[in-house]
Amino acid sequence: MPYSRPNDPSRRLVLSALAALPAFSVPLVANAQAQTPTAQASVPAGGGFSFAAVGDTRPMMYLPLKEGQPDLSKFFVEMFGLVMPEKVAEAVVAKDVKMIFDPVTKDLIKVVMPFASKTEVMTLTVDKGWVTEASVEDLKLLPGVHRTMFRLQGGEWVTREIVKDVQSGRAKFVVNSGDAVWWGNQGLTVSDSPYWKRVNDTMLRKLPAPDDEMRAAGLDGRFFMSVGNHEVWADPKIEGVLSAVPYLKKFGVTPENLIYKFDFKGTRFIYLWSGKYDYRSPSLWDADRPKYAEQMTQLQKWMDEAKANGIRKAFIVFHYPVFARSGLGPIPAPDNPHKVIASYAKDMEVVVLNGHVHTTEIYDVDGVRYLMLGGGGAEQDPILPGRTSIKVPADYPQDLYWKGQPPQEEYNYVLVDVEPGQKTKFTLNRFRPWSAEPFGTEELFR
Repeated sequence: MPYSRPNDPSRRLVLSALAALPAFSVPLVANAQAQTPTAQASVPAGGGFSFAAVGDTRPMMYLPLKEGQPDLSKFFVEMFGLVMPEKVAEAVVAKDVKMIFDPVTKDLIKVVMPFASKTEVMTLTVDKGWVTEASVEDLKLLPGVHRTMFRLQGGEWVTREIVKDVQSGRAKFVVNSGDAVWWGNQGLTVSDSPYWKRVNDTMLRKLPAPDDEMRAAGLDGRFFMSVGNHEVWADPKIEGVLSAVPYLKKFGVTPENLIYKFDFKGTRFIYLWSGKYDYRSPSLWDADRPKYAEQMTQLQKWMDEAKANGIRKAFIVFHYPVFARSGLGPIPAPDNPHKVIASYAKDMEVVVLNGHVHTTEIYDVDGVRYLMLGGGGAEQDPILPGRTSIKVPADYPQDLYWKGQPPQEEYNYVLVDVEPGQKTKFTLNRFRPWSAEPFGTEELFR
């Protein structure tokens, strides 16, 4: 039975706003591009195809601030305002957020601010407005130790490699489990949001147009995402999503309906919506477009239809994780869809792609394979002290990725090879910027 995590608001003061929500030079990045060992296995023959799966690709905040400008603390007040009254947020920002500016250009270059508990302090490094690195010091547990949990270049590596794989034909399209942007408070669409513009410039516009095979299947693009909680943060009508990937409208996606499905080469893809965000229970399935029970009814109809049509492979994509051993934890019972999903595992191969918890965890439970892909580029708070593991029952499913070891800073995505009549193959490509062996690949579920 999926673990229902108790509420813990005292530890979520700022993490609720951040998570609900690099240390190498440019020459090293260029060198990394040349050395990256992206999996070179050929695309499946015959009726097979491949796609790239990834989650939580968003960067941290965009803060193009200058010393002395009006409303300097506006963005921080809005961020803290997610979890506390506005007046309280204003007081916290005034007292505890320190901004440091370049003495010549007057640009913001560093922010020191509280994090998730009273003893944690986070330092943000800023360049050209973008947070490029974030580290946290726990004054109680690890005084003097600054743990890096975010490097902008990590997510850039993931995006760059995925684009190369699609351009080369190694992957047909991209599946994203949500949280591609930070919020809508600085603009909503590709034309006015720095976040959606970044997604478009680094990923969407670099993907080739869909080929005839894709268009015949009704796929008018190469990027298919589930809506995460960050996509609706200050953008409840998902104007950003619909401006960046307008072809989702073809599948019935509207501000009132955030779920959809499509078939490609005998495989069904189903996208659900797990909800906006509640800091009191950060992985609670509180979706309202439609609600949980309605989505489960629709999921069963779509799965029954697939089964009746002879489809033997299904990928189900939504943001919050069904199983998780770290960070914000899994979807609490009773609104955890595992039982519904697992009821189909005897008739077809079922794979679930999640995110939200910013690390990677892999599970094989009751015949269903679960990939929690939270290493696409967002800040990785599960590597911090006190969040590397949460309390779970003794019989809780084992994570097949870290295998009991604490999660580490890692940026990754998975190449999924689908072949009719054969077990699906999953190849994870990873980047660990702190490691003596920064690049690697791993076959999952072996």
